[in-house]
Amino acid sequence: MSRSTRLVAVALLLAGAFVLPAGEDHLALVPWQIAEPGVRVDAPLVLFWIPSSPDELRHSPLLTSPELALFSSRCVAMRVVRPNDTTRLVQLAEEGTPLPVAVLATEDGEVIGRVSAEDGERALEAVEDLVRTELDERAGLADDLLDRARAKAEAHDNAGAIALYEAVWEARCLCPRQARDAKKALRKLEKK
Repeated sequence: MSRSTRLVAVALLLAGAFVLPAGEDHLALVPWQIAEPGVRVDAPLVLFWIPSSPDELRHSPLLTSPELALFSSRCVAMRVVRPNDTTRLVQLAEEGTPLPVAVLATEDGEVIGRVSAEDGERALEAVEDLVRTELDERAGLADDLLDRARAKAEAHDNAGAIALYEAVWEARCLCPRQARDAKKALRKLEKK
């Protein structure tokens, strides 16, 4: 871990300690990491955060969102983009977009959506909604695959059903409930 990465991690932890609401005994810290320039993020979904200043990096509600912390457990990588990472900034932030900005992208860099400073007070809510909507959409697609796989299994097309169940299983981190169902169905088909 580089010195600058350690400093950012310590700053994020300290920032979280100062935003704990009175009477709260639990603080959700979102596992933000610095996006290293030129390094591809190996995760199905990536939430990039381009802060407007070092002060925002220390005091933003994006640091302590319980929902974002939960989403990170479902393979949504959380990355902070440095101001000197010009290649990534050009790729993620549309020209003229006011900072801060949060960008949800696929592993391949395809931008799914953006939330910019124009969203003002609702920025955290908008970021959470952006990620939640994408996860819900992927869960819906996995449910559709499960339905199609069940229909194939009932029609005695075991090979077709297995292929669909395996596709759902591959998305197990983004869609854990559907993946469990797919795994159970695969076990049943393997016994036949």
